[in-house]
Parts: sequence; structure tokens; C-alpha cells
Amino acid sequence: MEINRQTEILIQANNNLKILFPDRHKTIVFNDVNMVYNRNVLGISADFKTRKGTKYGYLTGIMYLAPYKLSGLNMCPMASKGCAVACLFSAGRGKMYFVTRARVVKTLAYHFNETRFIDTIKESIRQLIVKAKNKNMTPVVRLNGTSDILWERRTDILQSFPNIQFYDYTKIAQRFRFSIPSNYHLTFSLSESNQSDAVYAVSRGINVAAVFREKLPKKLFNRRVVNGDDTDLRFLDRHGVIIGLKAKGKAKKDKSGFVKDVQ
Repeated sequence: MEINRQTEILIQANNNLKILFPDRHKTIVFNDVNMVYNRNVLGISADFKTRKGTKYGYLTGIMYLAPYKLSGLNMCPMASKGCAVACLFSAGRGKMYFVTRARVVKTLAYHFNETRFIDTIKESIRQLIVKAKNKNMTPVVRLNGTSDILWERRTDILQSFPNIQFYDYTKIAQRFRFSIPSNYHLTFSLSESNQSDAVYAVSRGINVAAVFREKLPKKLFNRRVVNGDDTDLRFLDRHGVIIGLKAKGKAKKDKSGFVKDVQ
């Protein structure tokens, strides 16, 4: 990406953070971005949900980028209005300024030099593999913690680690119309505006995740609803079920229809 375009994006990213954190923001500069290429970009069982996988013997490496348009570029091309407002980046540690800023910096690093960033991801996965081996655990990777990138088509990461299980959520229905690597498990995410895609997905045995406000129903789209908050290990779910998730962060106040109410 040419330097002028990088500068424009950097300015937009800083402006977005100033709006969210007017009294705390420290301006992101190019050196901040360049430092990312020498760091581990995967959080290792970094949140409450992925840590739950450790009791099943899995060590999860998850990458959190800046969601939607927070970085100045859209990382979630099919995000609905409700999804964008209720995004999980507002839950847990994502509410903290330094966490949000770090995710923006990583996202800029991805866009400014994708080749170097992909190499950084690969090195981070290698470190995860070593750590998992030392703990006698199985490493698994989730690259779209708060983004929706088509990793199966844009890079060779999945092919470079054929023995590693990758998994993600997605709102991009077209991904299921093409071949997906056998070591990549995708769960479709329901929003207030993609119900037809969700019904099509579940009819093909693809699991669909749905967010509910207070309690989970027994069924949705005439399919069994299972508790998706028990673990983040979606590749272990049986096929053709609805993954029920409880609303978190700003999603608790959603009125767009993104969060479902059980009657």
C-alpha cells in the first residue's frame, strides 16, 4: 500500500479512537505499526471463553483485530447495523482503551504490509505449537476474533499448518459456496438482516450462531439450540445445530433485532 494511502488510514484510525476515548488517546504513529511485525499477534487462551477450552485439552491462539471500520478500513464487510453497534469488542477486555488501541495497530500492520503480517501470524502459530506441546495440549487457532477475513482464499496460512485446526465465525454466506480447507471450521453468524442465508446454511448442515438476550430457546429454525458459551471450540459441535450465545457488552441493549428475544 502506498505511503499516502497509509497516512490517510492512519489519520482516520486516530480520529476514530479520539472519538471513543477523547481524554485518553495516544496518537498512533508508523513506528507503532512497524513494531507489530516483531511481536506475537495471537492471544493464547486470552479471554474467558477461549480459556474454557483448556479443560478439554485445547490451547487456543486467537487474533483480535479492530472490527468493522474502527481502523479506517472495513474488516467486517457483511456486518449489519445491529452487529456493528453490538460488536463483542465492547465486551470484556475490549472495553479498555489500551486493548482497543493495540487491536487498531495490529489491523493497520495487516493492511500496510500484508506479506510481513502473514509471516508474523505464522511465527505466532509456531510459538503456539511449542507452548501447547510443552503443556501436553492440542493447539487450535481462531484468526477472526473480531474480524471477518477470508483466510481460506487470501493467504496460505491454513495450508502451511495442515495439522492445526482453525475455526471462526462468519457473516459472509458466500464462503460456504466454495471449497473450504478441511482444517478450517466455519460457523455462520445470524444477524437481524441475513435470516435467509442462515436458514440456507443450517439446511446444509452448517451450524448457525445466534445471540439471545436473556435465555436460550430450545429451538430456532426448527433446529436444536445448544449453549455456545460453554466453550469456544466450535469445531467440536455436532452438525446442523444453532449455537446459542448470550448477549454481552453493548449487545445487551440492542434493539435492532440482532439480539433475539425468547417469547
